[in-house]
Amino acid sequence: MVVNQRIQGLRCVQVQSRVVLVVEDNDLLRGLIANAIVSKGFVVHSAADASEAKRLFRAHDPDGVVLDVDLGPGPTGFDLAKIISSEAPGTGIVFLTQLPDSRFASTSVHHLPAGVAYIRKSALSDMEVLFDALDAALRGEGRDTIRHDLESDRPFARLTPKQIEVLRLMAQGKSNAQIAEIRGSSLKATEDAIRRACVAIGVSNDVQGNSRTAAVARYLTVVGTANTAETNLVESD
Repeated sequence: MVVNQRIQGLRCVQVQSRVVLVVEDNDLLRGLIANAIVSKGFVVHSAADASEAKRLFRAHDPDGVVLDVDLGPGPTGFDLAKIISSEAPGTGIVFLTQLPDSRFASTSVHHLPAGVAYIRKSALSDMEVLFDALDAALRGEGRDTIRHDLESDRPFARLTPKQIEVLRLMAQGKSNAQIAEIRGSSLKATEDAIRRACVAIGVSNDVQGNSRTAAVARYLTVVGTANTAETNLVESD
């Protein structure tokens, strides 16, 4: 978007507004974020899934991208970020998610690219958090980017990858036997892993005789079911 400016009646050099692509599968939250960023003087394009996002990214070559991690069936925001970083290395990237850190995503990601921002959707009650994260990512100043996934007091920070896997499968409704088969372990080893995972998130084995249900409920409260955080945020707007 080109904006013409005049000073004392003289035509000035044209100023190019920065362009941001917002990728979010929740319609209401996508509109809320896009409108907020537009209010800061950006040109914004919006996409609901990875396929549309790739098309818009290649058509408009944005300066920055705000990416939901969980985009529903198909590629995740992490998958899309790899493509963006490969095709346009200088693009600022802000991950927007309910997940405490990247270990909880369906796609295994061990290290995020340098200079990206990672903010939890629960923080969007104050949109300045998003603006600060986007500004730092656009400037490429890695040490100033907001990384909620690296905070030591983030939810479930101390869980091991094995405990996260077990809790995720439990939340998907898998039985102990199914989890054992998926993990290639014995039923006893799986039951022991489940007990340790429950203890790790503060669920006692004697919670009304059903620690498994209590553990799944606590896991989903933190990690979220589809669009949980989005719904809460939109309702509070």
